[in-house]
Amino acid sequence: MIDGDLTIRHAARRRTQLLDWLAQAGPDEALDVAQVSACDTAGLQLLLALRRSRAAQGHGLHLRNATPALVGVLQRTGLVALLADPPADAHG
Repeated sequence: MIDGDLTIRHAARRRTQLLDWLAQAGPDEALDVAQVSACDTAGLQLLLALRRSRAAQGHGLHLRNATPALVGVLQRTGLVALLADPPADAHG
């Protein structure tokens, strides 16, 4: 679970959290992003890098409990189809 914003200000801490999650996540485990209230391009880069790492392991990356703020950023950047659960589940 990400426990804060995905922004440049917190990028180093979030990167460490994401790497820890990557090391322990099961093949079908979704990343819980219920606590993310802000996301900028640095956060998107972290999520895309995590997606690439999961793909290299033969797994997908799915976000669970995406907040309206995060869904909005993903929609505006055209990344919602790559990262978020289907719309019915996007808000948890």
